[in-house]
Amino acid sequence: MIFRLLIAAGVITSVFADASAQSSTGTPRKSASIAGRIIHAEGAAAEGARVAVYAVREGAPAGIVGTATSSYDGRYEVTGLPPGRFVVGVTPQRLRGFGGDSRRLTSPAAETLYPGTTDRMKAQPIAVFDGTATEGIDIWLEPAAERYSISGRVSWPDGVDIEKFVIEYGGPEGVHRGIWYVTDPGGLFTVAGVSRGTYILLARADTPNGPLIGIAATDVTNDSVQDVLLTLRQPGRIEGRIVIEGAGAPDLSSLRLTPTQTLLTLSALYPVADATPDNSGRFTMPHLLGEYTITIHGLPPGWRVRRVLRAGAAVPDNHVTVLAGERVTEVDVVIGSRP
Repeated sequence: MIFRLLIAAGVITSVFADASAQSSTGTPRKSASIAGRIIHAEGAAAEGARVAVYAVREGAPAGIVGTATSSYDGRYEVTGLPPGRFVVGVTPQRLRGFGGDSRRLTSPAAETLYPGTTDRMKAQPIAVFDGTATEGIDIWLEPAAERYSISGRVSWPDGVDIEKFVIEYGGPEGVHRGIWYVTDPGGLFTVAGVSRGTYILLARADTPNGPLIGIAATDVTNDSVQDVLLTLRQPGRIEGRIVIEGAGAPDLSSLRLTPTQTLLTLSALYPVADATPDNSGRFTMPHLLGEYTITIHGLPPGWRVRRVLRAGAAVPDNHVTVLAGERVTEVDVVIGSRP
């Protein structure tokens, strides 16, 4: 360190030469680094993945300032970086990690950006400091690993005794689905082992007066979700009739109507009950909450559900929504033979 003392008007000024983060030419030094591990969705190390470090411009990745290739244990390190903010992107080159299928991909894989997204606008920039190694920048490759959780509380009316308390979860985008049994007397729950995506949670509990049901949706992005509130209420029902178009009417007593939940796939342990129409074709489907399609089993060959109406108006895509405690009435399920 070189000290130069200037004495003027009784003031002593110290100038520290060579103490800045710049070289003698005034350009930033490139002595920083970013390192971490690349991990496949199933938890295996990603060997041979291409790692690119991008400069950040207007909050999004721009030009590449450094590259590396991950080793057999998924470890990577990109050196020679100046101080600043950067985005790390990873493109896998092999099917599986160390000890698995090491064949190279036959088609280009999507690039995953830190902390684990394919959306460039959702990438999280990393602050890099001069002369400092930035460690632990681990990236889980798409599809997302099942390493998050959804937690919250289920509530129900005061003074109601409940039992057989379960939560079924899943979603419309092929996310992991399953059943979670709630054992906490206060209704607290934590569903572990979920990945990113939109989830539907359907809670159900038995009471002396029939089941109570609650439903909620949440979205898991780059962290676990907390404080989800599921409120158990009296379920709704669908009431309507079967309308026959054409000749050769089938025996109504041989038909069964099944409401199928469209928001998530329910397990076989807690199926929705079928309904049997009476001699006039009228039916009631109780204990429902959510969005349903109506399927009829037992139709003769060549017969099908042509359309579903409510109060004379066509129901789009045969989807009927039932709210808590709601009686959805005047539903006509029109059946007939194929033209």
